[in-house]
Amino acid sequence: MTPERAKLPDHANDLDQRELPLEQVGIENLSYPITVLDRQNERQQTVANVDLAVALAAEHRGTHMSRFVEVLDSMRGEMTIRRLPELLTTIQRRLEAREAFVRLRFPYFLEKTAPVSRLRSLMEYICEFQAKAEGERTEFTLSVEIPVKTLCPCSKAISAYGAHNQRTMVTARVAADTFVWVEDVIDAVESCASAPVYALLKREDEKFVTEQAYDNPVFVEDLVRSCLQSLQSLPGVQSVEVQARSHESIHKHEAVAKGRWSADDPSISPALPLRRSSEGFQFGFWLKERRHARQLSQGELARQLGISSSFLSRLESGDKKLPRELASDLANTLGLETNLVALRAGHLPEAIAQWVAAHPEILLAAMHSSPSGEVQLDESGN
Repeated sequence: MTPERAKLPDHANDLDQRELPLEQVGIENLSYPITVLDRQNERQQTVANVDLAVALAAEHRGTHMSRFVEVLDSMRGEMTIRRLPELLTTIQRRLEAREAFVRLRFPYFLEKTAPVSRLRSLMEYICEFQAKAEGERTEFTLSVEIPVKTLCPCSKAISAYGAHNQRTMVTARVAADTFVWVEDVIDAVESCASAPVYALLKREDEKFVTEQAYDNPVFVEDLVRSCLQSLQSLPGVQSVEVQARSHESIHKHEAVAKGRWSADDPSISPALPLRRSSEGFQFGFWLKERRHARQLSQGELARQLGISSSFLSRLESGDKKLPRELASDLANTLGLETNLVALRAGHLPEAIAQWVAAHPEILLAAMHSSPSGEVQLDESGN
């Protein structure tokens, strides 16, 4: 401390007689350069909006605001996510506080490749690191805002031409006991949407993304539930919060859904198993894979089968079961054995039913020899 400063009064050190502790006291909206770990390029430089705070004891009138900036500036050029615990500990020590808080909100850029043209462009995602130190215990969460495309299942089912679709903003907040890549959170969320959003698309890309969304209609409710399942499967994840806000294209309002999951509080948010396929979902997922392998859009396959696109969509989502009479036509279109398609759809062909009735011990032996208890069929039906 300089002699000049020692002569000046410091009222932040005064005692307060009101005996009211304050949860957080500090600074907000400070722009500061930081370094973020980048899975593809190792490191990425960006500028964060920084909030720093401490809990103020009842007997203290104020905190020392300038010390927040001093601590942050002491890490200039080295401010990374892995140094947040050190930052919090230093704030606790310098400001003589038991609890310290930090929030970093910043743009993160990810190079994305267009699906058909393969042109590359930078896509911006708004990220947020939040950390809290209470004594020697530290909590950390990562939040990412991810724009995606959603297409309404109801609109698709009732409309003869297309379906309303729009951009939806998903905010995913993840707490984990290990490091989580921003890219992993983005991938997990985008895989649950009707289609991803890109910064650069040519006409052939627009066609692909539009048809991809049409093939994968989701409500905001579907999106949030799928994101909860997808995110909780990431290594080390302990809790997840997801919000989806759909900027409806034909409604005056926005559609919103929120959900959360926690490994520590199953009574409030029971653990969600990763979606295991029911018979209908198994067939729908398998059918979608076969259709993509044949490079058929949902509309093209529906026309070849003589059914509506909305009915095919419900087949692929597991809402409907394939009628027995369509098994042969679907098999011919996909170049597969009719018996295989019928079995995949949950129908037992008469010839196979008779064989099973005559040789049940062979089927049971095959089931017992399979680790999963299931009989595996190849694409020829064997």
